[in-house]
Amino acid sequence: MKTLCFTGHRPDKLGGYKIPNQTYLTVKSLLSQAIDRAIKEGYDTFISGGALGVDQWALEVLYQKNNPGKIIIARPFPSQSCRWPEKSQKDFEFLLNKASEVVDVCEDPYESWKMQKRNEWMVDRSELVIAVWDGTDGGTGNCVKYAQKKGKTVWKIRI
Repeated sequence: MKTLCFTGHRPDKLGGYKIPNQTYLTVKSLLSQAIDRAIKEGYDTFISGGALGVDQWALEVLYQKNNPGKIIIARPFPSQSCRWPEKSQKDFEFLLNKASEVVDVCEDPYESWKMQKRNEWMVDRSELVIAVWDGTDGGTGNCVKYAQKKGKTVWKIRI
């Protein structure tokens, strides 16, 4: 098994929450190209944190592929989506139901540090991190820095 994980920005940094938009379409196209490359290199297990934005867009791309391999959603805690709009919660439920496996890294309730704990869990189980990242500080930047510290390969998609 060769495993990779995804990290990336939320929609507010990628064209906004009104989907589809041009940035969303561009990111999904670039994710598809990166996933195709990874599959050609033998990657068969994919981990997503399930957050709004890149995490879910990567899942959408994976589900459109013809049997890409094992798909794991690593939630920071079970009620991850409880504060999201109703449509986002329903969309996430659909993605969860299609996953090969759902892992809850921590227990409820929400605490911000659990997002980083989830990121570390994903990176620790991956050889490769595909990051949609503009170079700024924040959760995605922390995940990329952690991956680099752990000696993981990081493919950066800059938008």
